[in-house]
Amino acid sequence: MSELRDRFGSLWIDRPDSEGVLADKQAAGEISAQLAERIRSFIKDGYVVIANAVSLDQTRRLREEIDAFWANPPEDALIENWTEQGKRLIRPHAALRQSDGTKLLDFHAYSATAREAIAAPAVVEFLTAIFEKRPKAFQSLTFWRGSQQPMHKDTAYVPIEGAPLHLAATWLALEDIDAGTGELEYYVGSHRDPHFLFSGGSKAVAGAPEEVDKFLASLHEDAQRYGHPRQSFLAKEGDVLIWHADLSHGGARITKPGATRQSLVTHFTPETENPPYMQHAQRPVIDEGTCLFISQYRQI
Repeated sequence: MSELRDRFGSLWIDRPDSEGVLADKQAAGEISAQLAERIRSFIKDGYVVIANAVSLDQTRRLREEIDAFWANPPEDALIENWTEQGKRLIRPHAALRQSDGTKLLDFHAYSATAREAIAAPAVVEFLTAIFEKRPKAFQSLTFWRGSQQPMHKDTAYVPIEGAPLHLAATWLALEDIDAGTGELEYYVGSHRDPHFLFSGGSKAVAGAPEEVDKFLASLHEDAQRYGHPRQSFLAKEGDVLIWHADLSHGGARITKPGATRQSLVTHFTPETENPPYMQHAQRPVIDEGTCLFISQYRQI
């Protein structure tokens, strides 16, 4: 398995000797005791929660900006919305905001407040430590309701050119999250499971849609085989959960009709890496000092 992880661009936290590397980094004064404990939890479980990472003032301002954006969206704004015909990318319309699973795409490309929240100091500190480079934020998804998305792994759907494991993601709660609202859920420790390889030996689903059902089923089978408990993130407003590229996660079933689950998801890669679209389109980069930002959909 280690050879495959090397082939797919594993980070130092994925190495068999990661605990020793972590101890050396702490002994050298590169990371604090608190950060070391967070990384240790991430290595073991595949995720870590940073409570109060974003202030309530920031989350309030962000909600207000998102409300105003939906009320009067820019011409180039896009949402992801699903119909019986499948996924579509369309301009935001207020009536669609409350549809289950609707995602506002790359709001960070329009909002300095969103970029500030995404680049919360404790989050950037953690990502910089595991990447050993500044993080580059891309593909942000803003939710009003729960997605009810099946358990999946980001490496199948969010490719990084040449290094699928050079990826992490964050989930920021924009309100207190209750059970039954489609809360984020995950299989603890599933980032260490054997790789599922699509046709051609790739971790990405692109080009092998006929294998999706087999892939999704394998995540539940692995969880049972390796004893991974299924847990939910019942966050408080401002809490951030950071997860590993290969952690199995999804949206729980909504059992409280009409309830909201306001949240902001963002994907990250080291500053030297890129998603594939950056090879085919010149996209400007916003350099906020500790964190970089790019967008697939807008010339930010």
